[in-house]
Amino acid sequence: MREILRVEGLKMYFGGLKAVDNLDMSVYQHKTLGVIGPNGAGKTTLFNAICGVYKPTGGKVILNGQEVQGSKPYEIARKGIARTFQISKPLHDLTILDNIIAASGVHQYTGVSSFFKKSHTREVVEKAEAVMEMVGLTEIARKKARDVSLGYLRRLEIARVLVTNPQLIMLDEPCAGLSNFAINEITELILKLKAQGQTIVLIEHNLPITMKVCDRILVLNYGQKIAEGTPSEVQQEKQVIEAYLGEEDED
Repeated sequence: MREILRVEGLKMYFGGLKAVDNLDMSVYQHKTLGVIGPNGAGKTTLFNAICGVYKPTGGKVILNGQEVQGSKPYEIARKGIARTFQISKPLHDLTILDNIIAASGVHQYTGVSSFFKKSHTREVVEKAEAVMEMVGLTEIARKKARDVSLGYLRRLEIARVLVTNPQLIMLDEPCAGLSNFAINEITELILKLKAQGQTIVLIEHNLPITMKVCDRILVLNYGQKIAEGTPSEVQQEKQVIEAYLGEEDED
C-alpha cells in the first residue's frame, strides 16, 4: 500500500490546551480511515492542522513525501488535499452548478476577474456537470445554494471536493444533522467513492456508518491517539469503550 499522508508527532496547542498531542497517523492510497472520539477529542482540530487552517505547534504533515505543515489552505488544496466542513459553507447567491465551478478553479483562479474569464469554458462546465450527476445534484443545478436543503448542501460540499481532482478527501461529519434518509444517501455516496478508489479520511459520530465504510479507525481522546485498527479491533478496545462507545451507551 502506498502511503499518501503521514502525520508525525503532530501538536496543536492553544495555550495550556493540548487539542492534538504528539499524534502519529498514516493514510494509504485507496483506503478509508475513520477518525472517531468524543466531543472535544481533537478531531476537527486535526483536520484543520493538516489542511492549513491552523499552523501546528509542532510535528510534521507529510504529503507524498513532502512536508506541508504550516502551508496556507489554498496551497494544501493545490497539493491535493480537499476537505468538507461540519457546517456547510456554500456561496449562497450562486447556483449549485456555479458553486462547483468556483471550486474547480482552486488550481487556476487568482481573483474574481479570472473566475469570470476562465470559469465557464466548455471543459470546466462539463466537468462540473459530471460531478453533479455523480453526487445526485443534476436536478437542482440551477437552484441557488441558499434555497436547497441541508442534505443537498452536504452533497454539494462533496461535489466541490471532487471537482478539484484530490488525492485525498477529508470529510468532517458529512452526516451531521441529517434525516435517516439523507444519512443513507450520504453513506451510499461515500461507498461509491470508495469503489472508485478514492482515498478518504472520515470524521463521523454515527458509529454504524464509520464501521461500515472505513478500512481502519483511529480513536482520539483529549488530543491523543488511544487506539487504531480495523473496525472489529477498535470495538473491542477497553479504552475505546470507556472513552467513546461507553459514552454513547450512556446517552
